[in-house]
Parts: sequence; structure tokens; C-alpha cells
Amino acid sequence: MIGWTTLWILASALVLLLAGFIVRLRLYRSVLWGSSALLLISSLRPRPGNDLGQYLLGGAAESARLPSELFGIAWWVLGAWIINGVLELVMRRTLFPNDNQPHARRLFVDLASGLIYIVAFVGIMETVIKQPIGGVLATSGILAIVLGFALQNTLSDLLSGLALNIDRPFGAGDWILLSGDVEGQVMQINWRSTRIQTWLHDIVVVPNSIVAKAVVTNHSHGRIDHAAVHRLTVDSSIPPERVIATIEAALEEAVDPRVVATRAYARATGEAVITYEVKYGISDFGQLPGIRSSVIARIAAAFAAQSIPFGAIATTVRIVALPPDSARAEAPPAH
Repeated sequence: MIGWTTLWILASALVLLLAGFIVRLRLYRSVLWGSSALLLISSLRPRPGNDLGQYLLGGAAESARLPSELFGIAWWVLGAWIINGVLELVMRRTLFPNDNQPHARRLFVDLASGLIYIVAFVGIMETVIKQPIGGVLATSGILAIVLGFALQNTLSDLLSGLALNIDRPFGAGDWILLSGDVEGQVMQINWRSTRIQTWLHDIVVVPNSIVAKAVVTNHSHGRIDHAAVHRLTVDSSIPPERVIATIEAALEEAVDPRVVATRAYARATGEAVITYEVKYGISDFGQLPGIRSSVIARIAAAFAAQSIPFGAIATTVRIVALPPDSARAEAPPAH
């Protein structure tokens, strides 16, 4: 005889199983099906009034029955699986709502999954198998110390990766510059390293411990438009007002639709030259090389039209050959 409680649990398991086939709920499919399996196993728990559970997992010791420990093991494993799935969904909805950092989310989920399954293992040992966990933990502690010394660099990279994902100074898709002159777009942040794609489409793999200690310049984070600067030098004899007016006239029309705004000003003076800066905003830092080339080409054409040379104006130096020492010695002294 099957009681009403068991029937309700079985009906709930069937509803969750069917809900997993709904397209709109596909993101929750693993959680729904895991919950369905957990309810199904719970319905088989041997208890008074549950003849099906008593028949499968109970009964006399000499009769052919499934071991009751299977119920406890399956319950702990499925429970850990469901909690792990719920944790990933929570992270997707809260910490990483736009799913623009899947590698960071995966790193946290993997770490949390390890802790969840360790708790499940301890629960199985203590409540199902009835074995003391103290000896296992002591052995595991000694093994952890040995592995800690052997994998010191790897653990440093792992902890640095966690720190980077907690602090989040940059994420996948950002353009960054490291203090070691490594510049490019972040492609992935995994357990051990950060992968950066340079302007030349090379992949640079930097250990997380080095990234955590480096000075990082993020060209993409916290701003819509990136400010790019180009410096040039012009002879100081040319009035700065004329140089600035020429630059602004050349860039008055949009150099590129991705250029937001431009500005030119004198920055510093040197020996016979004045240094100018051209500042302009771009919406996509990845297009900087092409946009910079367009800006330089416009300025060069405008300077050529106004006869303004780059750098100092070339001067003509006349070199006069002196007579040899013998000729100068024979020459009569001047009175």
C-alpha cells in the first residue's frame, strides 16, 4: 500500500520532470530534473506506511533487498548536485547578470562545487556509512601540507585568480596594459593564468600571481569613450596659434565615425621645437591603430598644404676646409 504522502512526493517529482522539458525553463533543467530524482528517491525511503520503500530497502536481513545505504548516498549526492546548480544560477543572476564573464563565474562555481561535494562526502561518511571522519581529516591535513609545499606556485596563481575575480579590475573583453609592456584584450581568466590577445593577435599567457602584482591600466573599464593622445613636434618659429588652428581645421570634419571629439593644444617647449598633443575620444579601443592612422594622415596633409614641417626646420650649414698645418705655419703672421 502506498500512502498519500508518497503519492504527493511522486506527483511532485513527475511535475518537476515534465517542467524540465519546457523550452523557457531550459536554464533550470538540471535543477528541475535533479530535484525530481531527489523526490523520487525520497518517496522510496523506508518508513511506516510506505510499503514500496519497505519492500525495496527494508525487510528482513536475509531477504534479497537493496542496501539501505544506497538511499542515503543517493540523497547526499543529488542534494549536492542541486545546490551546485542553484549556486550557478544565483551567480548568473546576481554577480554576473550579463554573462560577460563566464570564465570568472566558472572559477567561483568550481571552487564552491568542490566545497559542496566535500561536505556531501563528510555527510555520507558520518550519517550513512557510520565511519568516523576524524582519521580521514587528519590524513587529509597532512596530505594538504605536503601538496601545499609542492604546489606553492600553483596555489599562488590560484589565490591570485580568486583575488582578481573578487576585485574585478578587468574582465573578459577589456583592453589592458600591464607594467611589463604587455597590452591587449583579455580573452580568459582561468584558475592559473590570464590570457591576453595582443594587437598582433598573439596570445600571451600571464600567470595570475604576476598579474596581481603588476600595475594594470584598463582602457575599457568604467568609461564609454577612450581618450587617445598623439604627440607631434613643430619648429618653434611657427606660431602655436597657426599650428593649433591647422590641426583643428584638419580634424574639424569627422576623421572616422568612431571618433567622438578632438582637441589640440601645446604641451611643452624644447630646443627649437614645441610639442603638441592631439586628444580624441574613440568608442572602441580595439580600433585604435586604424583611427590613429587616419588622424595622422589628416594632420600630415594639412601641414603639407600650409607648408608646416614636422620637427625643426632644416638649416644649411656651410663647412669651410681649413688649410693644413704646414701651410698655416708658412703663412706670414697678420699685422
